[in-house]
Amino acid sequence: MSSALDPLHQSSHLKDAIDSVKPDVNVKVSVEAVVEDDILPPILRPPTEILSLIFEAGAETDKLDFGIAVSHVCSRFREVAIHKTPKLWNFIDYKGGKSNYSEIIARLERSKAVPLDIITSNITEGEHAGTMLQHLYPHLKRWRSLSLEVWEQEPADILTSALIDEAPRLESVILTGYSSKPINLFGGITPRLQRLSIKTMSLEWKSSLFSTVTDLYVHCSTFNSPSLLGDWQCLRKLTIRADPTSPLQFDFEQPTIVLPDLEVLELNGVSEEDIVSILSFVEMPNLRRLLFTHIKDSVNVVFHSIFPLPRLRELRLHATEMCQDNLLRVLNKVRNLETISFEDSSPIPSFIEALTATDDSKNWVIPDVQKFKVIAFEKDNAHRVYDDSDIYTALAEMWLKRMTYRKETDLHIQMCIFEGERNEITRHATEWDVERPYMSVRDVYP
Repeated sequence: MSSALDPLHQSSHLKDAIDSVKPDVNVKVSVEAVVEDDILPPILRPPTEILSLIFEAGAETDKLDFGIAVSHVCSRFREVAIHKTPKLWNFIDYKGGKSNYSEIIARLERSKAVPLDIITSNITEGEHAGTMLQHLYPHLKRWRSLSLEVWEQEPADILTSALIDEAPRLESVILTGYSSKPINLFGGITPRLQRLSIKTMSLEWKSSLFSTVTDLYVHCSTFNSPSLLGDWQCLRKLTIRADPTSPLQFDFEQPTIVLPDLEVLELNGVSEEDIVSILSFVEMPNLRRLLFTHIKDSVNVVFHSIFPLPRLRELRLHATEMCQDNLLRVLNKVRNLETISFEDSSPIPSFIEALTATDDSKNWVIPDVQKFKVIAFEKDNAHRVYDDSDIYTALAEMWLKRMTYRKETDLHIQMCIFEGERNEITRHATEWDVERPYMSVRDVYP
C-alpha cells in the first residue's frame, strides 16, 4: 500500500501539521480545516454525492434510526444526512400519542419530494388520529406505502373516512382493524397499486382500484362479489381468508373468469362450497402453488366440473379436514403435480392407496409427483385420526408399487413429526417459505 494512503502515515501527517502551530499563537485547528487544505487524500474525503449514496445503502438495514445515528457523527455527516440525503427520512412510524409529532414533522421536511413509507399503529384516540392526518395528508401524493392498524371506532372512522382522494404514487396498502362502514379507498384511483391487504376492515370493492394489483390478501366479510376478480388481470398471488362460522357464500355472476397470471392461491378458512365455486368458475391456467388452510369438511359437497390446473406444481394442506374424495377430484385435475404436503392434517391410508389404485401407471393420480411430505404434530392432535405406523405403511406400499410398475421413480416420501407442544411458530406458520422446527424427520423411501 502506498504511504500516501496509509492511515498511520496520515495520522502522523496530521499530528505534524498541528504541532507546527506555535504554542504562543492562539489558533484553533479543526479537522474540517485540515480537510479543506487537502491534507487528506481523496479516498478519505468522498464527495457529497458518494457519501449520500453510502448513507442510503446503510438506511436499508435500519430505515427508522440510521439517519438519526449518522447525523450525530460529525458536522459534515450531519450536513449531508439532513440536507443532501432525503431518502434517509422518508420512513414514518407513528405509534399513537403525541410523543413523536416533532419527529414526523422533521421527517416530512427533510424527505423533501421523495416517496413516503408510512406505518401507523396503536391509535386509540380520535384527537391523535386527526392530528396525524393534519401532518400527513397534505403529502398524500407522495405516499408510496401505507400500513394502517386501528381498532377503536372513533379514530378508525376519522382515518378511514379521510382516505378518499387520489393516491398517484401508492404501491402498497395494508389495512387492519375496525371500520364501521365500507371504505371508499382513495376513490378507487391508485394507478400504481401492486399490493393490497385488507384484514377485517370493510371495503367498497371497485374494479378500478385493483387494475394493477399483483398481490391481494382479503380477510373481509364484504368480499362477496368474486366476479370482480375478472377485472383484476394482473393478479399473481391471491389469498382469501374467511371465518369458518361465517362462509363468504360466493355468487359468481358470470360463467367463467380467467386469471391468466395468477401463480399462487391460498384459501384459509374458506368453506368447501366456496372452494367449489372458485375452482369451477375461475380459470387459472398458470397457477403453480395452491394452499388449503383450516378447511372443514362439508356434508354433501362434491367437487364437480372444476377447471384443470395444468401448471400446478405444489399443493399444501395445513390443518385441513377436506373430504378426501373431493381432494382426489382436485388431484385428478393436476396431473403435473410435483410436491404435495399434509401439515397438521394427516392423510388417511385409504386416500394414499387410492393414488395408485390401478395397475396402469398412466391412470394413477398425480403420477409424476416427486415429493410427498406428511407433517404431524402432537399425538393427541384432533387432526390425527390414524396412527403414524398405518400412514407410514401406506406410504411405503405406494412407493414400492411405483417401483414395481414404473421400474424407477424420483418419488421422495418424508414424515416429519413434531413431538412437542405447538407454539406460535408452528401454529401460525402457514406462509409458503417458513421453515418449521421438527423433532423428528423420517424418510420413508428412498
